Amino acid sequence: MAIERGIMSRNLYYLRLFMSLLNFAILAFLSAVMMVTFNTINENYMARNFLEDISYLPKEATKSTVIVFLTFFLLLYIIEVRKQFKHKSVVSVGIYVIEIILCLIVIRCLYISYNGILLLVVADIVTSIRDKHNRGLFLVIMGLIYIFADYDIVSSIIPTISFEEILSVYSTQYSTLLLGIRNMLVSVNHIAFIAYMIISMKNQMKENARIALLNIQLQTANEQLKEMNEQLKDYAGMREKMGETKERNRIAREIHDTLGHTMTGLSVGIDACIAMIDYSIEGTKKQLNQMSQVARKGIDDIRRSVNKLRPDALEHHNLEEALEKLIEDTVLMSNVQIYYNLQVPELKFNTDEEDMIYRVVQEGITNAIRHGKADNIHVNIKKEDKWLILTIQDDGIGCEEIHTGFGLIHIEERIHMLNGKVSYDGSNGFCIVAKIPIRWSENYD
Repeated sequence: MAIERGIMSRNLYYLRLFMSLLNFAILAFLSAVMMVTFNTINENYMARNFLEDISYLPKEATKSTVIVFLTFFLLLYIIEVRKQFKHKSVVSVGIYVIEIILCLIVIRCLYISYNGILLLVVADIVTSIRDKHNRGLFLVIMGLIYIFADYDIVSSIIPTISFEEILSVYSTQYSTLLLGIRNMLVSVNHIAFIAYMIISMKNQMKENARIALLNIQLQTANEQLKEMNEQLKDYAGMREKMGETKERNRIAREIHDTLGHTMTGLSVGIDACIAMIDYSIEGTKKQLNQMSQVARKGIDDIRRSVNKLRPDALEHHNLEEALEKLIEDTVLMSNVQIYYNLQVPELKFNTDEEDMIYRVVQEGITNAIRHGKADNIHVNIKKEDKWLILTIQDDGIGCEEIHTGFGLIHIEERIHMLNGKVSYDGSNGFCIVAKIPIRWSENYD
């Protein structure tokens, strides 16, 4: 397809070059005939009889010839240079107007004896103007100029001399020969123009077919891409489910390997104690010591499993630093102001307690921003006896009727895991108050 387009473009180039050379030959022939004719009239003192037979006094032939060729070469130069402005529509339109004016000058200097030079500009317009509207407009204009640039039409408006009148000084046989040469050259120009248009139309049809094929391929590619996107969504969903299943299986394995093993050992130990307590107190004590070691080891294993589920911030910082970093990052990522008031000398708790406090604060801030549209959030942490009081108050939109969604349910579940209490108030912004019993760094094995 690309090779065929290249061949057609090359053929159009050669045809346009041939038309340029042919138009040069026609202009040279007509100019030479006029110059020789006028010189013959002057040399043979035939001016009186010649002027009596014509209705218009022609201009000096040499001057007209110079104007014709200067205009013609300027036209060819503009056609070649105009390619540099093909993407600038305003400049291109101005250049086409200049080309038309130059053509009219040539036609006028030749006394409307030849208008085929317009076909050279038409051929250039067909291949150069990509915009269909502009191309159609210029083709209509050129067509009208070509039709009305006829001697019979123009001579009825503007006085001029015909080519036949110029040849009247010659014999019938010689004038017929010159007229025949002119007509032959004009016909060859017409044939070259028709061939140019046919090749150009074929080229345009193939280009349209190529564009249509590309559109079909693009549409097919879009459909395939859409299908692949759907498959990717399904795959992402499947991966997410696989991840959830994998995590559930990991937790189940941890429970089975730690808690299950520990509980099984304790159950067997208790049965052994029941069996020997009546006849061997020392053996029972020894068995209980072994059970205590198994329980401690099981608790350590469970703690290690739980640590794998901890927030990343708590893996690298203590609770106080993790909360400060959480608040700092949230303020940096949003337009919300968070006021953190810590009334506890040192936030040092057991791992499960730290995880719960961090997650509740994180969830409370997230809900205030996402659902409450809050601008200011107050986070207060204080101690009352063995209770930790955690308050998260925002100035958001609040709500008259509280519907516990996933976030609030998540908070309740975490607090209830530590036997705590939680309450909500949506009358003035939204307020979460969590009351949590804390072991305050007691060593629980």
